Amino acid sequence: MMAAERVSPFEVRELLVRCFASENSERFAEQERALGRHSDGIAAVETMVRLAFKQVGGNFERPSRAALTQVTNLLAERSLDWGASADDVFACHENLMRFIARVADLPPRSDSTEGALSN
Repeated sequence: MMAAERVSPFEVRELLVRCFASENSERFAEQERALGRHSDGIAAVETMVRLAFKQVGGNFERPSRAALTQVTNLLAERSLDWGASADDVFACHENLMRFIARVADLPPRSDSTEGALSN
């Protein structure tokens, strides 16, 4: 049996933004129009995803597998609460979880003190 091809956490993060947008961008666009702004809702969706990463203690710019999982679960719950189609939410969630399982976490940053020995 062949091992599944690895995907980057950045690819999964972008898929997460697209899934959340497909479920909710119209809602956000309507809210923007109600405020007198012209928007397709995509910028608001990315902001919501960034906030979700922050809420779970993750980093949008350097997403870990754990943070991607937590954000996927959180945004699926929110989408359902906001009235998104359960079939769409579950399909997107299932797809994202398959990709997350193939993510190799990023190595620690070279400018980080993670793993450094104390004197």
